[in-house]
Amino acid sequence: MHTKEQIYRPGTLEKWGRRVILSLSQKRKKGNREENSDGFEKNTNRTILLGTIYSFFIGFIPSYAFVYLSFFLPTPDIYHLTESFESIVYILLLIILFTAVEFYLLFRVCLYLSFRMAEYADIELEDEPELITPIPGMLARIALEIPDPELKLYGIDPYRRLNRKALALKSILYKIKVLLSNLIAKVLLKAVIGRSSLRLYIEYVAAPITGFWDAFTTYQILKELRMRIITRKISEQIIHLAKQKADTLSVSGKLACLQAVANSIVYTKTFHPNFEYLLLKLVQCFSLETKPEEIDDFFKFKLTLGSCGREERKFAFHIFLIGVAFDGNPSEEEKEILPDLYPEFSESQWQEVKELSSLIRKGHLKEAVLKSEKMMF
Repeated sequence: MHTKEQIYRPGTLEKWGRRVILSLSQKRKKGNREENSDGFEKNTNRTILLGTIYSFFIGFIPSYAFVYLSFFLPTPDIYHLTESFESIVYILLLIILFTAVEFYLLFRVCLYLSFRMAEYADIELEDEPELITPIPGMLARIALEIPDPELKLYGIDPYRRLNRKALALKSILYKIKVLLSNLIAKVLLKAVIGRSSLRLYIEYVAAPITGFWDAFTTYQILKELRMRIITRKISEQIIHLAKQKADTLSVSGKLACLQAVANSIVYTKTFHPNFEYLLLKLVQCFSLETKPEEIDDFFKFKLTLGSCGREERKFAFHIFLIGVAFDGNPSEEEKEILPDLYPEFSESQWQEVKELSSLIRKGHLKEAVLKSEKMMF
């Protein structure tokens, strides 16, 4: 069995994020925790709004300051190389300085707000040694825009059904969005303004555009974070139910539960920490004598389900259904395989998946947990 360090070693940025979140948690424990009568949805909606506003100004102010200060620097001239070199050095130093300030403030805001969201959900922020990605790691990874790693866990390949070249292209396009936005905006403004005196101020367009993209990115981060907090609570509920059923499940029933999680990973195309949590906790709960292998193979999952008794087949299948809803966007591709996987499948069950997905996406924590619990019975 591989050790946790062999499977995944967090990078420097993620380690820093974990320390910041754990530090915030320790400070909160020493002080008095704020009492708030508002529900999870209302609190997190407010948090997302504040984070979006803060991020706009964090992007806007450094960009505006950089443009303003750059006007005081001499313009590079190919006929005066020494002065041009100094000017370029100053510009690069300003870029590095303001970029560092912008990213540091964005990271701190997102880390703090992720801590607050977890607090609203009554999630204990502790390092869980039995997990590869404990709660602080999950929060830090999302807040700092660190992608989920390709964990080599039980041979599961989350990208089995994904075009890796398309994924890489999407990532590259995402990274250059601000640059393209600035260039397009400047070209349009130059065409409209022409040679008027206002042309001098075109460079300032970078400030609101950078602010907009920072705000938009933070909005997406916090929405994703809220979904993962809700799905962690759902995962905890699934483990609670699995512990109650562990003694009555056959070996095939236990294997089917693990295959349900693994195939959820393949079809949602992400191995995020809540799937990891489900897998490791189920393995621990079931105390399997042999290491599960090829559990992400759909056809083997189908065969295992077919060999299970009625109740345990239903239990494992509904773990798969709930996992499909984790990303808040169940697809027709996932729906098409369900009748073949589970002959008793009905349209009403798919409607339940869509309802659960909607609850997760909209931030209805209590309702989502209750819905998932109802689906398991």
